Order: sequence, then C-alpha cells, then structure tokens
Amino acid sequence: MRKAIFVEFCLLILCSSLLIGIATAGEPGYTLMEAYQTNAVTVDGKWTSGAEWSDAYILPMVGTTKDANGIWAYKMVMGDTYLMSFLIESPDNTNDASDLWTICIDGANDGGSAPNSNDVKIEIAGHTTLRMYAGNGTGWSLIANKATTWKDSLANSTYNSANHYVLEVQADKGALGEWGANPPPHGLFVSMYDASNASKGTVAWPPTSANTPGRWGVITTYDAAVPEGFTIAFVAVLSTIAMIGALALRKSKTSTYFFRSR
Repeated sequence: MRKAIFVEFCLLILCSSLLIGIATAGEPGYTLMEAYQTNAVTVDGKWTSGAEWSDAYILPMVGTTKDANGIWAYKMVMGDTYLMSFLIESPDNTNDASDLWTICIDGANDGGSAPNSNDVKIEIAGHTTLRMYAGNGTGWSLIANKATTWKDSLANSTYNSANHYVLEVQADKGALGEWGANPPPHGLFVSMYDASNASKGTVAWPPTSANTPGRWGVITTYDAAVPEGFTIAFVAVLSTIAMIGALALRKSKTSTYFFRSR
C-alpha cells in the first residue's frame, strides 16, 4: 500500500511539472506561445539577419495581418539566465520626444483592475530613455533598471520595406521579480505611440490599457517539451523514480502471490 502511494505521488509530481502553464486569464482572443530561441539575437534595433526573429512567435499589432502597420515578436533565450526577448516594429519614421514604446508583464498572471507587485512595465520614451515601473496596487511606481537592454533604429524588414522604427528589448526574467523562476502563464501587454500621428492614438496588443492587467494578453504555454524551472535531468529523475517504484510494487505483488499460492 505504501509503495503504491509512493508511486502515485511520483507520477503526480511528474505530470504536474509537465502541465504547468495551462491556466490562463486575460483578454479573450489574445494569447501566444513562448518560443525558445534557435537564432541568436543581437540587440541593435534591426533584423541583423533575415532569420534573427524567424524562430519567434510573431503577431500583428493591429488586425490579423503581419504587415507595415506594425508587428511584434517574442521569444525566450535559454542560457545562464532566461532572457525575455521582444521585437516591435512601428510604421513611424519620425523622431519625436513623445514617441513611446511600452511592454508590460504580469508575472503571476493574476490579472486585476490595477497593477500589483508582480506586474512590471518597461517604457522607452523618445527613442532615448528607458524607464521601468512596478505595480503598487493602484498604479505604477518608478524603479531602477532591472537588467534590461534595448536599442531601436530606423531600418527595413521582412514586414516593411520602407525605413521605419524597429525596437529590440531583452529583459533578464529572473531580475524582474520573484516570479522570474516560474514558467508561463504570464500576462503581457505591448504598445507603441507615434507622436507625429497623435490622432491614431496608442496602438496596442491587446487594444486595452497598460493600467489594467486583467485585460492583457497571455503567454499561455511554451513550445518545448520541458518547461522552465525543470531541467531535462530533473524530469528524467522523476521518471526514473516513478518507474523504479512501479517495478518494486509489481515485484512485491508477484512475490506475495507466489508465496500465497504455494
């Protein structure tokens, strides 16, 4: 009986580790998958090669077509640290002090009507200044830069042959908050504002507000067999323990049957 419970416990842990990231919230219809990098990112504000972002999850900023109206992309760089890597392309080609890029992350994916302590906002203003914020329960509080690098420049790309602003951002997930060691789901909001086209307003994915985490999109899952925080070795150990336990249980039952039948 004890061995049976032990085996069930091991299998429960194993299955639970592989199912992390299923629960979701957020704005209906706005979800994406966390792609893992196969092509290296150079944070230089352009497609360093035609393949640099081809391995990312790429979405249109507006509508359903990836085109010159703007796109954005996300992937995770796996290494000594987990780097959340973003690409945003705007049709804008003017340099205005009020231009603004925004990326918001809800590490716990707990939504809410206002940013809380596990929500982070990254802003790049006027193509010159990085600002970072943490939620305080009612809004945002300015914080120091937490291992985030960025660069934007005028360039062309696969999605827009004209010169336009391209932004690349990398943030060390582990430095963004206590949730940094956890795999998805995470809430996510991305927006851009072109001051030379103020009548268009802020263009955002999803088309909601940076101040309402409950209506952000969601990174629902990942495209790898083993989730973040669980190495292949760790999962292999769990599998081995479960298998050994199952064999031990089977052997015990066989022995018991053998002696009872004599």
